[in-house]
Amino acid sequence: MLRAFFVAALAICIPALAPQPAAAADEDAVAFMERFGGEWRGSGRLLIGPESGLRFHCALNGDPSRSMMAFGMTGKCWTGSLSAPVYAKLRYNGDQKRFFGSFMDGAEGDGANIIGERDGEGFMLKLMRGELQGLLDAEPAGDGKMTILLSLYDPNSRRSIPVAAMGFARAGSDSLPIYDPAITGSIEPANK
Repeated sequence: MLRAFFVAALAICIPALAPQPAAAADEDAVAFMERFGGEWRGSGRLLIGPESGLRFHCALNGDPSRSMMAFGMTGKCWTGSLSAPVYAKLRYNGDQKRFFGSFMDGAEGDGANIIGERDGEGFMLKLMRGELQGLLDAEPAGDGKMTILLSLYDPNSRRSIPVAAMGFARAGSDSLPIYDPAITGSIEPANK
């Protein structure tokens, strides 16, 4: 479960697009990707399963490229002395107005394939690895902050079940946010 969480959560933050110049119609999409560039720090918790309540932290770096219409993100997530590297890449398809890419070498490697689209000021990514499907929903939460909710699709109940919630802030913020939708519905400082 922890591995599936890291795969999904990190897939959100790690896009690298195929080499092609940005057309005028794609300028908005390029500007959108650039908003997620730079260093981010975050923390959160698992919401279900035997590890429910487990707190974790992540440090990510987004590296957008306007000329290549690309965005890459690398970093790591950890809990206690255990840590795992994370990386993802996405490409923007202007004709379909969607993002396509992979997290951790995609479904053929140790990760998942990604299909996503903008959702207001945030984005929604569908994560796929064989029969396993999940959603990563990211939304702005104030200046230099965002929330991420990772859900997995349960074919038995035919619904998505939230499995992890995270809050991210730009590096240099005075506190790492924790996003806990079941309790607060908003970001709360980790030091509270």
